[in-house]
Amino acid sequence: MIEAVGYVGTAGAATMWIPQAVRAVRHRADPEALAALSRGTYLVAIVFNVLLITYGTSMHARPVVLAGVVNLVCASVIVAAVTAGRRQR
Repeated sequence: MIEAVGYVGTAGAATMWIPQAVRAVRHRADPEALAALSRGTYLVAIVFNVLLITYGTSMHARPVVLAGVVNLVCASVIVAAVTAGRRQR
């Protein structure tokens, strides 16, 4: 039962990040649209999600690993889009 709670939390975490990553990709050529995104914030998110994945793996906590992987991918996509968008200026 408690693992089900973990998967519900994972779904929430994933759905929270995915729209932001999609928006960053869609607007990657528009530096003004990306100006509100903090690259530093998402770089910190990358570090913390790597730690989350490491913890989840060592504790055999699949929901934690899944949330960390989804969030890591999304944060990485956002950083890449913001970085590319700012180079175009």
